Amino acid sequence: MFLSERHLQFLKHVRSYSKIERYHGLLPKRETHLYENELVDELLDAGLVDEGSICTSCGNNLNGYRLSGKAEKELDNLGEEVKDQNWETLCHIDVELDKILDKVHIRALIDIYYLSKISIFRGIAPKSVLLESFSENILNVLLDVGYINKISIKGPAILYENGFVMADRASRMLKQAGYVK
Repeated sequence: MFLSERHLQFLKHVRSYSKIERYHGLLPKRETHLYENELVDELLDAGLVDEGSICTSCGNNLNGYRLSGKAEKELDNLGEEVKDQNWETLCHIDVELDKILDKVHIRALIDIYYLSKISIFRGIAPKSVLLESFSENILNVLLDVGYINKISIKGPAILYENGFVMADRASRMLKQAGYVK
């Protein structure tokens, strides 16, 4: 597929959201109103963009797009750089982990955190992998209290379509407690 300047502009826009933890690497659909629907459809059909949705416990669901592995390689080959900015976390959670979560819940959160860092899983902790170690009840408790969010990704090269991502507050809490860096 020939990539026009408009295609590259959209891909760079999607890539700029890949490191923003708040959006879990997805460019929200509401941010794509500047682009033509046909442009997005072309990139989806070419397998350069994956479509996904994150389901939160509060019902504030996020639908959006992220770059496929194929598009990441293409942009790297073209030498396209997107500045990676570290956002300072201003809000802190001052809670005792033991009062809210059992040890098994903390272990599940730690597993979700590290599984989402594995490159083959592309930013999600696959549901099938988690269900090998934890019961669905444990994951449902974490969903209900808002420590994790469901995510589903569609695309031709996606190995794991359903999984979980950490909510910002759970990630901050684990870092403050010293469980993750």
